[in-house]
Amino acid sequence: MAIKGKTKRSQGRPVRRPATAPRMPTVERRPPWYRAVAFQPGMASAGDLVSGKAKPRDFQVRATSWASKIGEIRQKVANVTVGKPEAVTGFNGVPVNNVGGHVPMLTSVRDAYTAALGFYAQAASAYQRAAEAPAKSQLAQKLATQAQSDQVSAGAAMDQAAALLARIMASYDLNVQQQLPGESSTAFGNRTGASQVPTGGSGGIPTGIPAGGGAPAGGDQGTQPGQGNQ
Repeated sequence: MAIKGKTKRSQGRPVRRPATAPRMPTVERRPPWYRAVAFQPGMASAGDLVSGKAKPRDFQVRATSWASKIGEIRQKVANVTVGKPEAVTGFNGVPVNNVGGHVPMLTSVRDAYTAALGFYAQAASAYQRAAEAPAKSQLAQKLATQAQSDQVSAGAAMDQAAALLARIMASYDLNVQQQLPGESSTAFGNRTGASQVPTGGSGGIPTGIPAGGGAPAGGDQGTQPGQGNQ
């Protein structure tokens, strides 16, 4: 029996619908550790804390957040490997290749970066304690000064780690005319003679507590007290 209102061609056949394109899988792209949020320029609020311009509570929140992020990055760097770590079979005075691969010196590079991040962790801790001290007190001033000194030391340690990495790369005829992770623009210029960092380089690791919402990583404006290794 024909169904009223339908043609013979459509009777008893399901309606075809156009096929939908397959959905692309969602891939989470994470920036490398040296581009992480914790590496942001600016510590102008350190002076504001000592002068009483910044509220200790707000400053402490920033310092705590920064310390947490630095800790996460430090852990990631400490766990970096390029192959299966060397097993300890004896004690001959040579450090164990904990990074793996065919270049044992990369273990020293990783350790150098980890040590530099340790200075940043010290700075974050000092800033936290400065925020807990009475506002405008000598103790707050002393702790802020200590933190700023640790930041300068961290910047120098980062440049040393980058220099060590550059020497290893050069021994394998790899391109060293680029800014390496953690390297300030000043150190990059001293090493290559370049007046500015080329676009697309690894960028420095400008580490500091953002004064406000923070600024994107990159660039270097020296290691002025209270500004970190920008």
